[in-house]
Amino acid sequence: MTITSQELINEPLWIFGYGSLMFKPPLHDLPEISSQLVRFHGHIPGYIRRFWQSSSDHRGTPELPGRVATIIGADEICTSISLQESLIEHELNHLPSNEARELFTTPEKLTPLLQLGGCVYRVPPKYAQRARDYLDFREKDGYTSHSVQFTVCDEEKNHPLLQDLSKNNDGNPIIPCTVYVGTSCNPSYVGPESLSDTAAVIITSKGPSGPNIEYFNGILSQDPQDPYLVALSDMITQSSNPVSSSLKY
Repeated sequence: MTITSQELINEPLWIFGYGSLMFKPPLHDLPEISSQLVRFHGHIPGYIRRFWQSSSDHRGTPELPGRVATIIGADEICTSISLQESLIEHELNHLPSNEARELFTTPEKLTPLLQLGGCVYRVPPKYAQRARDYLDFREKDGYTSHSVQFTVCDEEKNHPLLQDLSKNNDGNPIIPCTVYVGTSCNPSYVGPESLSDTAAVIITSKGPSGPNIEYFNGILSQDPQDPYLVALSDMITQSSNPVSSSLKY
């Protein structure tokens, strides 16, 4: 991914949300502005979502960091065995292992199989810089801005605001947009860890923005079909309600 500038004052800001932005929009605390944002649903190809970014400022503390979401692209997945194993366990678990591993030979093979659900907001030009400043502060713990291509869902593809955009072969508008990512080189990136370890942190962590579990449930409610989120939710439920091995029947 490449860093985006989007500095033209006459251009709107398109911002992709895959984490808290899905349930807490940009400038949400300013209803006179947030009411003017337009939201579209869809996906970006070639990425996965993982709770592998630590949070010391929102959903945890420096002493007990929480876990928040970041995204990882196909190019990085194809160079990492641990990332590939995670995909085989979740996004690609419907494929035989040998078929899944064949997809890791090039990002071009893997990308079409990965469709990360989320939303995009259109921020009017006159509020674009204010939204950038807000997001730079909100995402300051290890996140940097990048550009991705967002595909609008079928139900919303005929919206008047989208008619001048490029379309894919199915007529779905494609929106170049900004996204905030905790890349693997940032100091708050945890990297691949077991579901049980991630679940244990989410269950117990709390920060200035609230409990970590509240953040997780907010994301799950927006993308309830994501196989990784479903598996992590099951682990959180299991860890929160352990069955005693001493039960007698």
